[in-house]
Amino acid sequence: MSARCQSPIAFETLVAYWAGDLGSIESDAVEEHVMGCASCTQASARVAAISEAVRAQIPPVLSRDAVAQLRKRGVRVIDNLVRPGERKQASFSPSTDILLHRLAGLDLSRATSVDVTVSVEETGDVIFQSRGVPFDRDAGEVLIPCHKHFSAFPPNIVFGVRVRDESGNENVTVYTVPHVFA
Repeated sequence: MSARCQSPIAFETLVAYWAGDLGSIESDAVEEHVMGCASCTQASARVAAISEAVRAQIPPVLSRDAVAQLRKRGVRVIDNLVRPGERKQASFSPSTDILLHRLAGLDLSRATSVDVTVSVEETGDVIFQSRGVPFDRDAGEVLIPCHKHFSAFPPNIVFGVRVRDESGNENVTVYTVPHVFA
């Protein structure tokens, strides 16, 4: 931030603030500091701009309506239906904008919450986690869009879908999807 600030807010804290990951006490502290500190206000504005740009992008898990809107806008979406426990190679061609992994075969009839973890098959390293993702109760699936820039990730991806029901019971379903980028 700036040398003028005696106690600048850490970049990670500003990111967490704009992502909505801070508790109310921490959030209040950030807001109070930013309101009285010009250099931290500027830093916060930069992080906010980045956060808003990221939010404008396609989220890591989509609803059926969001997919329909993408198709309506002319985005070239190719479906890749994957069943539980299946190892299914996904080929991403140059003519594809989004390869949509339809993680199917889920019992979502009583689901209250669904989380997705994306990890590397060989190491188990987590690439990202999304909590409270949209899901299609009727179709029994979760929709994961794969973008061209995902070619930077390791190719052998594992999707873990955690489903919670109203009783608090949890079930995790695993999908292994090796990626090939042409």
